[in-house]
Amino acid sequence: MSVTLMDILPAYDSDSKEIVKMIKREFAYSKITEKKFLEKLESKSKRVFKAVEDKKIIGFVELRKLDFQTARISGFTIAPKFRGKGFGKKMLEFAIDFLRKKKIKRVTLLVRQDNEKAKKLYTKMGFGFMGLWKNKIGGHVAEEWELNLHSNGEETPNYVQ
Repeated sequence: MSVTLMDILPAYDSDSKEIVKMIKREFAYSKITEKKFLEKLESKSKRVFKAVEDKKIIGFVELRKLDFQTARISGFTIAPKFRGKGFGKKMLEFAIDFLRKKKIKRVTLLVRQDNEKAKKLYTKMGFGFMGLWKNKIGGHVAEEWELNLHSNGEETPNYVQ
C-alpha cells in the first residue's frame, strides 16, 4: 500500500505532550518527561520530526548528531494502527535524506534483538547489523545497526566493505 497523505514536519513545543505519551508507550523503560523532551527540541545536536496524518501525530523520529560525520536515530516509531502501510519507510527515507543533506556519512541506530519487523525494515533501507549493544535496553538485548551514506548517493553498510 502506498503512502501519500502523511506529512513529516519539525516537532514543536506544542507537540511535546503527545510525543512524550508515544515515547512512554513504545519505550516503557524511558525516563522521558515533557521538560526533558523540550530540552531535546532546544538542543543544537538533536532534531525531532513528527509524522502527521489527518492533523494527528502518528509517529516521530529523533536524530542526534554524534560527531562531525556520524548521527544516530535515537528514537523512531509509528503508531501501531499505522504500521505495515509504508509510513515507517517514508519516515526513514526522510530522516536519511535529511542527514545526507547535512553531510552526515554514517547513521547508526539501536533495535531490540527480538524486534524482527523493525529489523526487516532497517534491512530494506540498507542498514546492516554491527553487533550487540553493550547494555540491555529496558531489560532486552539490543543490537546496533548502521548505514553508510556516500556522497554519490550509494548506501553501503560498513560490514560489506
